[in-house]
Amino acid sequence: MQSSIFGIGRELVSAQIKDSNAYYIANKLSEIGIENRFIVFLDDDLDDIAKALDYFVNKTPLVITTGGLGPTFDDLTLEAVALAVGEELILNQKCLSEIEFFYEKLYNEGKIADKNLNVNRQKMAYVPKNAILLKNRVGAACGVYLKKNDCHIFCLPGVPNEMQAMFENEVEPTLKSIIEPIFTHSQTIECNINDESLLAFISSETMQKTHVYVKTLPTSFSSHTMYVRFTAKAPTKEEAKYKLAQAIAFFKDKLSRL
Repeated sequence: MQSSIFGIGRELVSAQIKDSNAYYIANKLSEIGIENRFIVFLDDDLDDIAKALDYFVNKTPLVITTGGLGPTFDDLTLEAVALAVGEELILNQKCLSEIEFFYEKLYNEGKIADKNLNVNRQKMAYVPKNAILLKNRVGAACGVYLKKNDCHIFCLPGVPNEMQAMFENEVEPTLKSIIEPIFTHSQTIECNINDESLLAFISSETMQKTHVYVKTLPTSFSSHTMYVRFTAKAPTKEEAKYKLAQAIAFFKDKLSRL
């Protein structure tokens, strides 16, 4: 299975904050045998988010979004998802109850002055009609899981600790039940050569013979060496490691003949 990850928020596209969510999710997906293909950052724009979703649900069978689930006017992710999948937004009573419990708890702990659900808090309980709720164990906004055709869509909060808890407790178990994993294994070696144009011939031949991806990592000609990264994919971790070892051995043999 391949995936796309969306980071939604003006603070991301304007570089006001540095995103860590996409790195975390891509790494966790790789651990369970899912290859991430795209990372996309989007402004808080309803039309842009909906069009991006509409495009990427046809590119990868898994799309995970982060951000845009909160109570403010520019939290538009679920409205955009509803547009993309052709569903209406409805007030989900279960989600509303969880939000109500969250704010009542904060009130009882003396952290907020008002526990009542104003319209902005209620906004977080509007979700696509056929969505499955994902429990938020840390914050207020529920996540959602739904499908469009053969694409699985998960919408998670943008706050990192909320997102991570939801991913580990809600998303990962679901993914493990539906995927046929393809595991990735990588290794980087150092070569005693600094000319990428010469290594390109060996890299190309290695990929053709072993079906392992080879990426040269040049720095500058002031260095006498260059690093090369090998990435193998296979249905099992053991097979991926074996393919990787074979590719590196083939590459080193060709390199020794230069």
